[in-house]
Amino acid sequence: MSALRTILRYWLWVMVALIVLQIAFAGYGAFDTAEKVSNGSIDEKAFEDSFGLHAGLGYLVVLGGLITLLLALAARPGRRRVLHALGIFVLLIVQVVLAWTGFEVPAVGALHPVNAVLILGAVLALGYRLRKDEEAGRMGGATIAPPPSAAA
Repeated sequence: MSALRTILRYWLWVMVALIVLQIAFAGYGAFDTAEKVSNGSIDEKAFEDSFGLHAGLGYLVVLGGLITLLLALAARPGRRRVLHALGIFVLLIVQVVLAWTGFEVPAVGALHPVNAVLILGAVLALGYRLRKDEEAGRMGGATIAPPPSAAA
């Protein structure tokens, strides 16, 4: 099982990289759209072209969240860590709903980048906790055994 926990920890670094890239693609979409607006008005197709990378990678990140949950279930790092992975997956589903709803209700769409920060923080926190658990496990083998009982 330790190997699966190690795979999960490394997978979380892949997730961090994907989320940072996803944020960069959102920035690209915003500035590409701004450039197109400065050259004249844009239509929906031009807008979607600007955010195509962001939207496409977003669905892959959601799939990555499902993989994270499945790895956590297989690695058995403890109930709290599995629930943490489930929470990440739920935040990713909420992220998609916020994106879809944001086109109709911009105030809801404003929560989309806030939720992205929460997702990034949750993934980093789970990786940190798994690392600390691993370190505690290594240290656990080196602890001093309790004294034998006085009853002989």
